[in-house]
Amino acid sequence: MIIRDIVVHLIEKQADSGPSNLSLSHENIATSQALESFLEELNKVYNSKPSKVFGSFIAPENAQESEQAVTSTDVLLTGLLKDEINFIDYTHQSMNLLKHYIDQASKATGGYIVFVHYTLFGSDFMMIVMLNNVTGVAVDDNFMLSSIEYLDISKLHLAARIDLSLWQDDPKSGRYISMIRGKESNKLSEYFRHFIGSDETIDSRHETSELLTAVSQFCEDNIQDDEQKSQFKQKSVDYCLEQADKGQNVDLKDFSGYVADAAVDDFMNYIKSEQYELNNEISPNKTVIRRFNKISGRNQQVSITINEEALGDTVIYDADKDTLTFSDLPASLKSQLLSR
Repeated sequence: MIIRDIVVHLIEKQADSGPSNLSLSHENIATSQALESFLEELNKVYNSKPSKVFGSFIAPENAQESEQAVTSTDVLLTGLLKDEINFIDYTHQSMNLLKHYIDQASKATGGYIVFVHYTLFGSDFMMIVMLNNVTGVAVDDNFMLSSIEYLDISKLHLAARIDLSLWQDDPKSGRYISMIRGKESNKLSEYFRHFIGSDETIDSRHETSELLTAVSQFCEDNIQDDEQKSQFKQKSVDYCLEQADKGQNVDLKDFSGYVADAAVDDFMNYIKSEQYELNNEISPNKTVIRRFNKISGRNQQVSITINEEALGDTVIYDADKDTLTFSDLPASLKSQLLSR
């Protein structure tokens, strides 16, 4: 990661109270090992969030009347990229834009806003995140305990990442903006979405599920050998998880070349058929990927999850007796059973 610019501002607001207050920084944060570690962790946490949505900047004719009256994020970014404004000015104007929208959200509260412009894997990005301080305990050089405050990256719930390179190269792609959905409502806070100026056109959970459904059905229709089916599905999982860990999309052409080998053309034609709604690139959702090729169920006493390929091998289902028989039990499970 090449850090180009980074700054932190503060917007303070109490729920159901008056307008927010801004405290603005006037200079970039200097590069340091602590900064690099912070951004690496921030990027890692952002990539790991499963509930992301993707979209693009809303065209002026599609914006609400109240939104047309204020300068938008895409206009500010355009000014930055054309060197019409510098990075600090861009963030100051962005903070005023955020204030405009957060003041309209009665339940919204403020926090520290991090703007970071960086380059990763040859592409330029602008990440905008809202974080809050949390109090912790540290041990000093004299082995005494003291309380400290630090930015809580683990509670990242409002964030957006704009792929500036993709936006400039392919503005019609519809997916150069990614945003995190909050767990509490499974929906991106409206004021933050309006601040970014994006629609929500693509759901990573849905498109990952669509891709893996296509993989599963292709195996059933075109591969007879059970071992080859299992290998095909496992390669699909491995590739998607690797891309997710990198924070990169799954390119269907590259994905097909990796998992299908000699049958790449047949596989590409299959997944691009009208049967499936897949873009040329999808954003991999880790939760969906990890559940792929697994069978699970639970009641009040038992919870079971097994890999599909284990059926008929180490797991035998007797439909007449309605029983499951397991062999080759995990060592940890055997240890617990023997200790009873």
